[in-house]
Amino acid sequence: MAGVASIRPRDITLLIDAGGQQHKIPVQQTPFTVGRSQDCDAVIPDFRVSRVHARLVCENGEYFVMDAGSRHGTFVNGQRCERSRLKNKDEITLGIPNLKLLFLEGESVSNATRILNRIVGEADASELEKLRLFLEAARSLSSGVVIADVLRNMVDYALRITKAERGFIYLKGPGGGTVLSCGLDRHGKEVREDSDVSHSVVQEAMASAAEFVAADTTQQSALAARQSIVLNELRTVVAIPLRARRAGAPEQAAANTEGVLYLDSRSVSRNLTGVSHDVLRALAAECAALLESARLVEAERAAQQYRQEMEIAASIQRSLISENEVQSGFARVQGRSIPCREVGGDFFDVFASPDAVTVIVADVSGKGISAALLASVLHGMFYAQLSSGTDLVEIVASVNKFLCSRVAGRKYATLLVGQLHKNGTLRIVNCGHVPALVMENGAAVQINDGDLPVGLIPDADFHAIERQFPQGARLCMLTDGITESDNPDGDEFGLDQVKQYLGAEEPVDAILAANRTFCCDREAQDDRTLVVLERTG
Repeated sequence: MAGVASIRPRDITLLIDAGGQQHKIPVQQTPFTVGRSQDCDAVIPDFRVSRVHARLVCENGEYFVMDAGSRHGTFVNGQRCERSRLKNKDEITLGIPNLKLLFLEGESVSNATRILNRIVGEADASELEKLRLFLEAARSLSSGVVIADVLRNMVDYALRITKAERGFIYLKGPGGGTVLSCGLDRHGKEVREDSDVSHSVVQEAMASAAEFVAADTTQQSALAARQSIVLNELRTVVAIPLRARRAGAPEQAAANTEGVLYLDSRSVSRNLTGVSHDVLRALAAECAALLESARLVEAERAAQQYRQEMEIAASIQRSLISENEVQSGFARVQGRSIPCREVGGDFFDVFASPDAVTVIVADVSGKGISAALLASVLHGMFYAQLSSGTDLVEIVASVNKFLCSRVAGRKYATLLVGQLHKNGTLRIVNCGHVPALVMENGAAVQINDGDLPVGLIPDADFHAIERQFPQGARLCMLTDGITESDNPDGDEFGLDQVKQYLGAEEPVDAILAANRTFCCDREAQDDRTLVVLERTG
């Protein structure tokens, strides 16, 4: 595209907010893609987001967002757009709730640094040393080291700033409790024993998201009831929630608290001034932001691993499905199966023997992994029994009994099986599936006769439909992902559209192309499978 810059002229960041969980992604080159595909620059693992939903481009130093033909559209500040120039803090949404992207220019400076800039002008010489320590801490917290090391560094810097004797970090545990994550004494030695810590103070700081600072506990009568403070002769107690700065109602503060920084000593600390208190608060906020980012990174890694596993599953499923074209001495079969997700519940297979060619098309109820697993089981059952020469009706009855005994109606499948014998006899078994189409001499008719889907009633009866199939005739078998796909006006593609293209030289390609055009290239909502069996010479 003419005029698109390959480098960024200034710091650009996308702040992605998914249901209150936020993380930033730097825009380091353009075009910059946003979507569900793992190949995108900003990956959003939500099936409602299109594989490539939108793109950011830079033209002559200006940034634009462009919709990439997404299913739900791209919006800037609530207005749907195909292309829109972006300004700082513009809000980009992708047509689904609880997901927004904030376009930020020059937002690389952290909140901690802004706080430091304010404090430096007010601090005296003794406090400048504390600020120097805090600068080191801030750099450590954002350096990408292991989380355990970051927490240890934070406790170490906090002890050096406050001159407290001990420091601990408690993180949020299951059920809203706290779990000791790190403990140090003033000499940097690890402390694992916390029985003499004022756990009531820690719990209150976690539950209320409020700070607790007591520079001399003997001067505060309200602390006389704190047995741990009295028994252990604690004179200085500090508990600061690890809470990232985030807009929201006050009652949400406790829910946003990641943990508590706790400090205590048996002597009075003279270092708990207003500035050091601000520094501790800022340091705690930076640590909380880091913990939140680390969890998001971990979630993204888990999502990426899931996507990789799904890609492997999809490749295995593709390898199990028959080739797109199979030919024998008297028949030609063309087929295509297109899942709407990584894996699907549709499948087709072709089994060719010297005397017959058998084609199976199946559609398992539902979508995704559960449907794909069941489809693979059915696929294997058909292949094994066809290889042993079992009759079609017996195979279908066997599959039905298996499903009824194992999934008991929670899952079912529609099936369509066509078997063309060398002598020209065609047998069809339809189990609740889309009717087969037969084209002879340029005219297409529906074969509407059929039985129940498999997996509903254990003792259901099934039968085969027999007819002669002359040379040049075609049998079309497909799933409802094609017939029920609709256009923007809500009209369904239907079987009549399929009949129009069944006589094309390459009918599978022609029907699928017509279906895409009819649906205006929108993303499919269901798996699509199409097979055409033709009797040749």
